[in-house]
Amino acid sequence: METEKIIRIPVNDMEAVYRITKEGQVSFTLIPADDVNVCLEKGKADPLVQISCTGDATSIGFAAGLTRHDSALTMAMRYVSQDVDETGRGKVITTTVRSDDGITAEHILTAGEGIRSIRVFTRVRNGSASDITIEKISSVNITGITPYTEDAGRGRLALHRYRSFWSEEARHEENTIEELLLEPSWADFGVRCEKFGAIGSMPVRGYFPFAAVEDKVAKTVWGLSLACSSSWQIEAVRIDSNLSICAGIADHDYGHWRKTLAVGEEFTTPQAYLTVVKGDLDAACDRLLDIQRSALLSSQRKDSLPAIFNEYCTTWGEPSEESITKILTVIDGNDFEYFVIDAGWYKDPVRGWQDNMGDWRIADDLFPKGIKPVVKKINEAGMKAGVWFELEVVGKDADAAEETEHLLTRDGKVIISGTRRFWDMRSEWVNGYLTEKVIDFLRDNGFEYIKIDYNDTIGIGCDGADSPGEGLRKVIEATKRFYQKIRESIPGIAIEVCSSGGHRLEPGFMELADYLSFSDAHEEKEIPVIAADLHNLVLPQKSQIWAVLRKSDEPKRTVYSICAGMYGVLCISGDVCELSDELRSLAKEGVLFYRKASPVIADGITKRFGPFQISNRDLRDYQASVRYGRDGMALALIHSFAHEDIQHVSIPLEDRYVVADKYETGDHEIAISGGNLNVVFRSSFDAVAVLLKRD
Repeated sequence: METEKIIRIPVNDMEAVYRITKEGQVSFTLIPADDVNVCLEKGKADPLVQISCTGDATSIGFAAGLTRHDSALTMAMRYVSQDVDETGRGKVITTTVRSDDGITAEHILTAGEGIRSIRVFTRVRNGSASDITIEKISSVNITGITPYTEDAGRGRLALHRYRSFWSEEARHEENTIEELLLEPSWADFGVRCEKFGAIGSMPVRGYFPFAAVEDKVAKTVWGLSLACSSSWQIEAVRIDSNLSICAGIADHDYGHWRKTLAVGEEFTTPQAYLTVVKGDLDAACDRLLDIQRSALLSSQRKDSLPAIFNEYCTTWGEPSEESITKILTVIDGNDFEYFVIDAGWYKDPVRGWQDNMGDWRIADDLFPKGIKPVVKKINEAGMKAGVWFELEVVGKDADAAEETEHLLTRDGKVIISGTRRFWDMRSEWVNGYLTEKVIDFLRDNGFEYIKIDYNDTIGIGCDGADSPGEGLRKVIEATKRFYQKIRESIPGIAIEVCSSGGHRLEPGFMELADYLSFSDAHEEKEIPVIAADLHNLVLPQKSQIWAVLRKSDEPKRTVYSICAGMYGVLCISGDVCELSDELRSLAKEGVLFYRKASPVIADGITKRFGPFQISNRDLRDYQASVRYGRDGMALALIHSFAHEDIQHVSIPLEDRYVVADKYETGDHEIAISGGNLNVVFRSSFDAVAVLLKRD
């Protein structure tokens, strides 16, 4: 190619931009549609496919052990062709590059009609004369950030991430590029790289697979979410004036992943979701959620949400026919659509229930007539029955722990994490065993809901593949196929994905699930903060939130808990049989209000207010949100935290509204004036929910 070439292809309200250098290297970026004030040829073109194989040279600039970005193989890939396939349902852009020895990679972009984000992945084929071992392959590499200045853009770029640990999910983190030492050196030499990710079978442990870069001057945000259910990595990389964000499977250096391709073999990466918007982080996140919206299961309702009862925080692992029968005297289908029997239904009288997962035998002393009659009672009360499984693991006390030939190993030794071993989900024997123990059990007993938990991680990976990381990837893909088998075998079943609460809140698992457990913060005061933070990462209509009611609660605490549950799918548990008449009435009123508000929760856009909480365990001041739905309705949720004296909270509204309904203890002043919703709280840790109607 004699001269450099820029190709701009419309993808809905964005443009995919491909820069082809005269040497034939191809880079990729994304800009808002018809944006003319952009610099698309500054710095060096950073190749859109990042690939490195065993024996490959790393980039100059002290990259070895830090990043495989811009390896010798990457820089040797040259443009071959670009195909644009347009149908009534969207557009597919396939850009092909190839090395001199025949290694071919396709960068595939899919844009669905009317969807404000795109899917991108890479397919690599070994067309060389011998086997190759890939040690790094990107799903996407987006570069040219920021195109709104010809220089490095000092002082205007920020990287947004979401940190996550058990019961502390989705905590927003923002760093300037300069804070991360990602500005180029005086000589445009020396690789700068901020690499982060998650290693193991809990893909949301440490960080969510998400990154966004904000140009604060141009008020533009690029957002990325990676649908990788095993070990993954995201790298912010810089050498010159261009910042690149590269995402994919965790490479060999970071995640112990390598894969050998024989001559003629192919490998396809996980998908990445991308968007760009003239706006803020919330706007970019909402656009990324379009892909989740477009992938909603046919069984997933888009206009209303169920209320769910889960007995875990009622019995704490000891459900029984007796306890469930007692619960059914105070709740029914007028309040809840699902009744979920959680962990412990398989409890052994000697070994207990916490460490004998895997045998899956009904506890005779808890369910002397079996579990089917209990399901019938739940159905007769007007609810669908659900049940808990942790199907991928084997507890240390289970008889199944002796089935060592079917358990995952690393270096020939059974992997033990805490008290758990792990089934090899790739095994036909395991598939058959779990089909009998799980699928047949669900069908034979009439369950219409399954909560699938997962409470430990296998770490870097396992035997049985080219590398521990590749073994991990294959096991997780086999797990996801078993999830699909459950759905195919029992049409209409609802699947909840849980992993110690929120350790699997990534797009790959999200698309398999009807509901996702938001956190294990069962009855903590930070629930509304965690649940609200998740609005940028998980569709609220899938985010199932605990509201645990205690007989010792003050009325304001009952309202606080139920209002927190309205940040997603309300899941009630706790002392429902022992509540006072006042608290029971208040809880029923809250569930009824939630049902009225559920169309807004299911389909809306959230605006948040209140100070950033320095500590989620020591909440101060307040948090508020307004979720704007269809048909002129909106839902305001205001939680008061620790404060002194009387607290006045004023929330601006985007239009003229009147109060259509409210849920509170009656101890508040609630009014709309001057375009604001005003609420007065007289004590700490209180809450109100207000349903608004456009005037």
